[in-house]
Amino acid sequence: MKHKVGDVIPIGPDLYIVREIINGEIHLRKPNGRGKPKIMHWREVPYFENGELVTPNLKKKPKINSRFNLGGLFKKNTELQVTKEFIALAFENIEGIILELLDIAEQNAVSKGHKRLIPAHWYYLELPMRAGKGYWPEQNDYAIKESIWDIEKK
Repeated sequence: MKHKVGDVIPIGPDLYIVREIINGEIHLRKPNGRGKPKIMHWREVPYFENGELVTPNLKKKPKINSRFNLGGLFKKNTELQVTKEFIALAFENIEGIILELLDIAEQNAVSKGHKRLIPAHWYYLELPMRAGKGYWPEQNDYAIKESIWDIEKK
């Protein structure tokens, strides 16, 4: 990292002063000290090298589409018919697993003193080869009584 507290950094038409550096994040303030500090990752902040301004040439991050149609996903990947009850129960189960993994990721970040979640905090869940082989008829009643009504309410 080529930045130090007190450095003057030009960003666009404005000048900023490096106030503090915490976990790779640079907190910048305008010289008049007013307003909220600008917080940037150290890789994004311009710096001076041999008296010349070096502006990092960062590629724009690609947009990530995190939405998907669960029913459509199932229907594309199986030749069997997929019932609403199946989708409802799977949705409820997957949501629970994701929230549990999120809780674990949050605990991992907090234990490291980090303030944002990064991929290194996520537990990559893999199922053993034979996991899930079986038949559970009691889930039919549960899905009809509970899961499908929750989806229809939303």
